[in-house]
Amino acid sequence: MNESHENTPCIETNNFISACQKSYHKCIEVVEHTLTISDITATMRLHHLKFDANGQPMIESLAEVLYEHIIDYCLASRCRPSILTSQQSAKYTKEARKLFIHPPATDDDPDQTGEAGEMLLYFLVESVLGAPQVVSKMELKTNSNDEVKGSDGIHMRWDKDDQVVDVFFGEAKLYQDSSKAIAAAIKSVENFHEEGMRPHEFKMVTKHFKYADDDVRTAVSKLLDSGVPSPDVRINHACLIGYNWPEYGKLPKLAVKELTKEFQRNYLQDGKRLRALLQNRFKEFKHKHLRFEVFFLPFPKVQDFRDAFNKALD
Repeated sequence: MNESHENTPCIETNNFISACQKSYHKCIEVVEHTLTISDITATMRLHHLKFDANGQPMIESLAEVLYEHIIDYCLASRCRPSILTSQQSAKYTKEARKLFIHPPATDDDPDQTGEAGEMLLYFLVESVLGAPQVVSKMELKTNSNDEVKGSDGIHMRWDKDDQVVDVFFGEAKLYQDSSKAIAAAIKSVENFHEEGMRPHEFKMVTKHFKYADDDVRTAVSKLLDSGVPSPDVRINHACLIGYNWPEYGKLPKLAVKELTKEFQRNYLQDGKRLRALLQNRFKEFKHKHLRFEVFFLPFPKVQDFRDAFNKALD
């Protein structure tokens, strides 16, 4: 950011993280790798569910962790007390639960609302990228449906190294097939720009900024007011690719530590396939000036995760 902006309240957006790091580390692992994407700035992030003591992927634990965050995810903090009593917590949890449609879904008839994936992406972007959600789109669904179109989430982060504010637009895809999920995510980003959604999303941030700090809200509004990126604002897309992975059905009977090592070895090997799929999709992508953070997260079945999430809500 320009020297005159170095001390603006925009830097304070980093302090609004609501995702619990302890909860993140409780049920999600990351695999370090050296895989890279060429001709575009894109980071591949290989994540997976941790295994419980019986060697089962912790799907239900992840669903419960997300449920614990539904107030922060669904309801703007400027519309509720900063510290909740037990009674207020029960009240706002009930309000947040009502915002989820969570229709029944099967592999043949998937959950078209994408609620589970969208909330998981929010949790990953806050936990891993340190970029807090700045608009609670869920609460807008009840009375402002037209405004909710666009990305699956909007996050912001001050990058102290590059001295810019990073804006992240989310795309969450939970598909049976990883290739189809990648294709759908990149296509959604293309549509986002070709349909001119960025100015709409910028306007949403200025109009529905979720936090109560007026100084930060004013500073953010000034940055995004023109509807176009400035020297102080950088555009990113955070994509979640959730998919079925048959490897879960081949897991050996090992202690958790050894099981995790074996699983990660196979996952890292499969990362080469995921990289090739992603690279191929970016080959024809028109907006190569954009930046991407791509979260991969395999499941035994993505439907198992949807079902566990809906069960937690109920």
